[in-house]
Amino acid sequence: MIVKKIHENLGVKDGTIRFLGIWDTTLDRGAAVTPHAHDDVEEVYYILEGNGEMRIGDESRLVGAGDLIYIPPKKIHMLIQVGERPLRFITASVDITGIVEPPSAPSYVT
Repeated sequence: MIVKKIHENLGVKDGTIRFLGIWDTTLDRGAAVTPHAHDDVEEVYYILEGNGEMRIGDESRLVGAGDLIYIPPKKIHMLIQVGERPLRFITASVDITGIVEPPSAPSYVT
């Protein structure tokens, strides 16, 4: 069992297999995650507080607290803080190297 605080991150250095890491990030007013892409990584952002503009490929959308954003591999993406309050979000990244088909839902999910 691995138990850590979010600020310590959790990922392959801890013995995970495909789970690359989880991060708690805060963007102050006007800050941004610069445009980038990952070849063999899926990411999810979960917005905890504040507002932002999420760009994935040619799409752009305003996001806020409670939004969950899926970022597919090989898509250029960026997140820009907008508004008065800082934008705080969680990022989870998974290595999908070698996966040809999406896995089926776990048998315990009904």
